[in-house]
Amino acid sequence: MLKARSFGSISELGFYQRNLSVTKPAETKVLPKRARTRKKLLTAARDLVYTKGIENVAIVDITRAAGVAAGSFYNYFPNKGAIVAAIIEDFELVFSEHLEAHRLRLKDPAMRLSVTLKYYFKQSQENEAWRSFIINAGLSDQRVLVQPSQQCFEDVSIGMRGGRFKSDSAAITVSLITGMATHVGLEIQRGNLPRSAVTETVRHVLRMLGLPDIAAKAFADAPIPEIPFPTRSDLPADPMIPFRIAVERRAKPRDGAAVTAAS
Repeated sequence: MLKARSFGSISELGFYQRNLSVTKPAETKVLPKRARTRKKLLTAARDLVYTKGIENVAIVDITRAAGVAAGSFYNYFPNKGAIVAAIIEDFELVFSEHLEAHRLRLKDPAMRLSVTLKYYFKQSQENEAWRSFIINAGLSDQRVLVQPSQQCFEDVSIGMRGGRFKSDSAAITVSLITGMATHVGLEIQRGNLPRSAVTETVRHVLRMLGLPDIAAKAFADAPIPEIPFPTRSDLPADPMIPFRIAVERRAKPRDGAAVTAAS
């Protein structure tokens, strides 16, 4: 026969109740309806830009592919340019997440900044998911991947506090670094600069931060470590939108076709 448990105090009872609560099964996190609809629109727009190019994609194409009402697009984005900008923000977040674990292992601020700059230069020029999207969006001569300004500010500030970097203003220095990285990246994409310009840019940035030229050159010349890079499948997506379901169905051969192929 089960005995009722007695509690010596109200606080003991409260502790017991709190510990009972943590044994409840974890609830599945469900995105609010507005967030789900926004994700559907972003997924559909990105897929359509990949397959058709932005000039061949109308807003009604996006809503139809997402499986939402035609007018709902404007509850989230004022125009196509705005949804493209939101997709680019997703890209930037995914690239930052892939790099962060490696960055945390680099204790030298100069090494961390050097690797980060080279990583973004490399991914901007070579990453298939990014390059395909930016070309099909008609932005290949306007947008490049660069280190986020806030992250760069933190790197420079840490280096200044530790005496590794010298600068009168971290904010101005960051503006110069991001501006230089953007300009050089665009000029490489336009064919006006060779890819070797990346090494010289990193070297000049580190010299600007007070490193001797021999040290700046060593950091700039060092090969970038093996760091995971994002693919299309790493981008936030809703796999259940009508467009993706239709593509999946087309990708699967019919039973008859499979039998014919096998015979």
